[in-house]
Amino acid sequence: MDNHLHTPVATTQLSAWHQLQAFRHRHQHAEHLIFFGGGFLFDSVMIRRIDDALVLIQQGAYLIVVGVVLAGLVVWKEKTPALPNRWKWLPNVSGPLVHFMLGTLLNAYALFYFKSASGWSAALFVIIIAVLLIVNELPLFRRLGPVVLYALYSFCLTSYFAYLYPVLIGRMRSWMFLLAVATSMVPLLLLSRVHLRVAGARRALRQALVPSFGAQAALVALFLLGLLPPVPLSLMEIGIYHDVMRDPSGFYLLTRESPPWWRPWTRDDTDFSARAGDRVYCFFRVFAPARFEDQVRVRWSYRESGRGWLPSDAVPIVVRGGRERGYAGYTYKQNWRPGEWRVAVETGDGREIGRHAFSVRDDPDPLTNRAMTTDTR
Repeated sequence: MDNHLHTPVATTQLSAWHQLQAFRHRHQHAEHLIFFGGGFLFDSVMIRRIDDALVLIQQGAYLIVVGVVLAGLVVWKEKTPALPNRWKWLPNVSGPLVHFMLGTLLNAYALFYFKSASGWSAALFVIIIAVLLIVNELPLFRRLGPVVLYALYSFCLTSYFAYLYPVLIGRMRSWMFLLAVATSMVPLLLLSRVHLRVAGARRALRQALVPSFGAQAALVALFLLGLLPPVPLSLMEIGIYHDVMRDPSGFYLLTRESPPWWRPWTRDDTDFSARAGDRVYCFFRVFAPARFEDQVRVRWSYRESGRGWLPSDAVPIVVRGGRERGYAGYTYKQNWRPGEWRVAVETGDGREIGRHAFSVRDDPDPLTNRAMTTDTR
């Protein structure tokens, strides 16, 4: 009697499960995109600061787990060892676990690189990270096996150490990136040794060493070309003004010309109307990790017809990190001339944190009183 009463319920539940699986199979590409977008949005909300201790510890733990599981996947694929019944599920979940952790790490690096990059390097790294995220998510690339995993793992290792060392040491130097590459080589060489022992020299070279060292070579090339974003520093704000003053309470007073009514979105003097005696001020905020103290450089450049951008000497400014709103600073240009200008904030080793382009023109009506607006930062 009981069996007869429960059979329709069980059949209905089983049918609903099959329908759900069939629906997922029909829309598997949309499912991947939804999970990809949802994961990225979740990480962008949860990851607030690059120097957060819990974030650094979590990412370090993920990298350790990925390395161990990747070694296990290689051994399983080559040797297929006999596992006790209670562990037979392990190979089935190891692959998705590695891709999940790599996807989480890549999401974080996408956010950090995008915040720290400017100009063409920003566009380049958005494209690179987007491609890596797609490679990590799509089944087509997942079926390539360890080749893709080694390349992604290599990229994630160096990206992690490249900003971990400046966060821990409290300054940025070129040798820290080279140290990050050298540190990344240790787990990569250990993994390659495991691959060599279970698969032989030829397959280890093709599946492990080439993708691992290829990713490292690409990152080193980008660094030498000055295209690697200067994480963990990032430009939070930059603008051009007629005057910048700091009041006794520590706030900055930024004076700009009042925009016409039809341009309410204008927030600075990007179109600078200049009179004799005016100074062109640049105000900026740079985010830096806690306990960070180092110099940044502010460089003004003028665009001359037929000669391109002519940079001036860089003005050094000391940045002290830890502030939620970033470290504020300003500089000014007194010997200006009409034309196209830009001002760039750079690290001590010359990598650009951010820039702002603007124009200077002679005031067409220099005798009229100017309407000015003062903002508080």
